[in-house]
Amino acid sequence: MMTMMHITTSFIFAALLQMTCHKVVGAFVPQKYQHSTLSHHMAALNDYLSSLSSPSFSTSAVLVSHSSSVAPTPSVTPSPTETSYFAHAPLSFFALDQLKTKGPRANADVGQPWDASRSFFDQDIIASGSWWCAEGGWPSPKQRTTTEIFHVLQGHGCLTDVDGTRHYFGPGDTVILPKGWSGRWDVLEAIHKVWFVHEHPHIEESSQPIRVQIVPYHMASPQYLVHKGVRPDATHGSPSTSSSVLYDVGPTEVGFWTCTPGSFPCKSRSTTECFHVLEGLFFLTNDADGTAQRCQAGDTVVLPKGWSGHWDVIETVKKLWVVV
Repeated sequence: MMTMMHITTSFIFAALLQMTCHKVVGAFVPQKYQHSTLSHHMAALNDYLSSLSSPSFSTSAVLVSHSSSVAPTPSVTPSPTETSYFAHAPLSFFALDQLKTKGPRANADVGQPWDASRSFFDQDIIASGSWWCAEGGWPSPKQRTTTEIFHVLQGHGCLTDVDGTRHYFGPGDTVILPKGWSGRWDVLEAIHKVWFVHEHPHIEESSQPIRVQIVPYHMASPQYLVHKGVRPDATHGSPSTSSSVLYDVGPTEVGFWTCTPGSFPCKSRSTTECFHVLEGLFFLTNDADGTAQRCQAGDTVVLPKGWSGHWDVIETVKKLWVVV
């Protein structure tokens, strides 16, 4: 089981945290969710649960037929050592005072950028965590050995391809750094991100030079998604899904997904999925032992290959997903 590590950082890091920690609470979440309150979420949950006792509710509904025990939200759910359990980390797991400082970057040629990070999940070919970096810039001449996808919580930066093409990004953006990319990093305003890294054997990109891809948050809006309709396997309600594929190169696939309230099973996943919750509220339940976890905007989840469980969507969910 992963345990919460209380990392002692440098005096400079601690001092900076006092000035910037208040920004973590304001890390990018769509506006309507910034003003959501716990009472609002609980009211929605209570309404949903109350519907279970209504005459129109089918006895096959998951929240009745599954004797799941909902444990209090932990600081982090342990990374699975087998396929039976998902991994979960709330946004607080990546708070600045939980990151370990790595010191200044030795190859910086602009400013004095220094960074801090924390790993959440690292198994086989996929890893996830969070990274923070102060203003500054540095060359990145070596080709990447992995493909990285990250969601920007706060800050602004620019990634420059080897031919000088610039790609600016900011809060809410999704950034894809393909294996084989090289170029330059410039942090214009301290960046905090949640990342997923996929290790795979070959450079899959055919373009030369290999380019960074920036996907703005508005691309997760309904008009850019493909409507899939109500799930045929729904066990309660009418959960309707929509999705889009942002990147599908070699063994790495990235996209957006939304789902309206309702419940449905997931049986023996054929792939590993990592995702960052952008909006919404839902519960995930492990079939292995019936344990469940409340998940909300800002959380990061890993569903390992072979996982079986159940989704109970309370408020419409929107997520950034990576499948390997």
